[in-house]
Amino acid sequence: MKKDIVLLALGLVIAVLACSASAGAVVTPPLPGQGNQTQILYGGVHPNAKTNETITAFIAEHGEIWWHEGVYNHTHKYVYVVPANACEEQLVYFNRIADEHGGEQSIERIWIIGCDEAMPPLAAELRFPEIFAKYPALSNDAELRSYIESQSPPNRYEEVTARPSRAQVYFINDTGVFTEYIVLLSGGEIVSTTYVSEENLTVGRAEAEAQALSGQPPGASVENIVLKVYGGDRIVWEITVRADQKTDVVQVPSDLASGQLIQTTTPGGFGGAVFAVLGAGGVGFVLYRRRR
Repeated sequence: MKKDIVLLALGLVIAVLACSASAGAVVTPPLPGQGNQTQILYGGVHPNAKTNETITAFIAEHGEIWWHEGVYNHTHKYVYVVPANACEEQLVYFNRIADEHGGEQSIERIWIIGCDEAMPPLAAELRFPEIFAKYPALSNDAELRSYIESQSPPNRYEEVTARPSRAQVYFINDTGVFTEYIVLLSGGEIVSTTYVSEENLTVGRAEAEAQALSGQPPGASVENIVLKVYGGDRIVWEITVRADQKTDVVQVPSDLASGQLIQTTTPGGFGGAVFAVLGAGGVGFVLYRRRR
C-alpha cells in the first residue's frame, strides 16, 4: 500500500514538471523551407519586405514562393525570392543587416533577373560603402566605377594617409591577374588616378612573393600584397610577411617592362591622360623594412 502511494506521488510530480516545461517552452518559428514562406519572410525574418512595393508585387504575381539568403559581407546579405513553380525570373534584393523589427530601413537595391541569370554587379558605392562615404568624389570617377563594377573583384581596398588632407586609395583585384586602380586624393578631391597590371611588369606577383619569402624561416607566409607606384617611374610590390612572431614589410622592385605604358589620369585638362614610357627597371634585390 505504502509503495503504491509513493509511486502515485512520483507520477504526479513528473506530470506537473512536464506541464510546466511545456508551458514555458520557447516556440521556434519555422525556418526558410518550412511552412508558409511569404508569412515567414514578411513576419518572421525580414518584415521590411512587406513594406516594399516591388517585392510585394512580385510575390503577389507569382503566388507561392520560396526564399533564401546569401551572405555578402559582415554588413549586408542578398535575399533571393524565387517562384515555387515554373521559375522564369527571380527577385533578389540587397539587404543591410539591421533591426528590421525595430523599424530600421534595410533594403538598398532590388533586381528582377532570370532564374539562371548571374547576379549583376553591385554599384561601386555598395561594394565599398565605407570608403565611398568617406570620399564622395570617388563616385564621380567613371573609370573607377567601371573597374569595380565590371567584375566580381576587386575584392578589397587599402587606404594610405600621408597627411590629414592627402590620401591614396588602392582598389585591388588579386584574383587571377593582379591589377590595381590607385586614386590620389587631396582635400577629399581626386588629384590623379593610376591603373597598374602585373602583365606589364618585369616581375609578376608569384615571383615577387617567392623573393619576399626567400631567406625567411620555415612556415613564413604572405599576409598581404600591394603594388605601390612612387614618383610615376618606380613600381614595387609591397609584401607583408609573417614569420613566427615577427612581421616584415618586404619591397620587391618591379618596374614596367620595356615599351609598356602606365596610365595616370588627372581630372580636367587636355583629356586628362598622361603616359610614361619606361624601360626595364632593376630587379633582383629585396628591400626590407620592419613594421613598427
